[in-house]
Amino acid sequence: MKITRNRYQQGSIRKVPRAKGFAWEYRYYVTADGKRKLRVQTFNGKLYGTEADVRRAVGASVPRLNDATPYTPPVAVTFGALLDRYIAEEMPPRKSTSDSYTSIIKNHLRPRWGNMVLSDIRPALIHSWFQSLKLQPVSKGHVRSLMRLLFDRATLWEYLPLERRNPLELVKIKKVTKRSKEPVVITHEQFRAVVPKLPAHVNMIAVVAGCLGLRVSEALGLKWSDIDWKKRIITIQRSAYRGAIEDTKTLSSAARLPLDPALAILIERWRLECKSERESESDPEPEWVFANPSTGMPYLSPSLQQRWVRPAGESLGITGLGFHSLRHSYRSWLDAAGATPGVTKDLMRHSAIGQSFEYGRAMSEDKRVANTKVVKALLGGPKKKRRRK
Repeated sequence: MKITRNRYQQGSIRKVPRAKGFAWEYRYYVTADGKRKLRVQTFNGKLYGTEADVRRAVGASVPRLNDATPYTPPVAVTFGALLDRYIAEEMPPRKSTSDSYTSIIKNHLRPRWGNMVLSDIRPALIHSWFQSLKLQPVSKGHVRSLMRLLFDRATLWEYLPLERRNPLELVKIKKVTKRSKEPVVITHEQFRAVVPKLPAHVNMIAVVAGCLGLRVSEALGLKWSDIDWKKRIITIQRSAYRGAIEDTKTLSSAARLPLDPALAILIERWRLECKSERESESDPEPEWVFANPSTGMPYLSPSLQQRWVRPAGESLGITGLGFHSLRHSYRSWLDAAGATPGVTKDLMRHSAIGQSFEYGRAMSEDKRVANTKVVKALLGGPKKKRRRK
């Protein structure tokens, strides 16, 4: 009787010559259809100068090669290998989130911890590192949150023992909930002074964002089909962020909002302007409310903000004005309009704005009244025809 013995494999590494330089081959076995088959993974010698570099790179994959073995000895997995697996398997699909995580990994986590073995990363080391980081407390909080998530994944993937406490639980960031600077909030009069300084497309984005309290990504994500002209309702159901079309930031952000007649007139006028700018009548109408004529897709907000919005604010003595300032301002405008906490929560589309705002859903007519007061305060001045620059 033939006895089959489960074997724990680390894989073998050998150096192989190339026409220019050399490469490393990492050789290991997998079981497919009841048979063991050899697999080879190649590493560029210019990027991985030593065998130890290759061993660190494959460290995270070794436990997976031995899932079927009853005994799995501890493997010295590096933090860099953990990062590689997280990026490959767990990176959030939302572009804004993945961009933020990628930046944190590239600029902070990999340079400091990439070559360290996970079990050697102790709370005292992490605490000392955070104290040396030249970042605002809020930014440190973002780094800590991602790092804590990574150590949770390390335990899930059995790179660390289950009984070991997550080291980030012991590391606290002071003043992480305190803003380093107050958000920019403008008055109705300042809003009416800013928007005429903007070119037509930026003007209209600002008007829609200001009158509805939208994030700029939500304003740019609007399609003409989202507007019900008869019922005077506008539906927020997607966002456009740096070329990526995604769901809204949260479930609460997706909602139907009242469309005030004064704002509806401006949006309809904008639609006619967009139609008139088509090269020929046979060209299809754009599906996006704020489509860049050059691409047919929504504008990119960072360039609009830096080129137009911020300078417009500075010309009036408002430092740091951005699209999100309009959302902060919308909250204060609702307060000035006498909106109840429940109405404010619904119009802001927050899941919560503190305990005092958890008063249940507001009636549609109440939301219309509160929103109409804000729109009239913003658009109450004389209308001037805008030109696209």
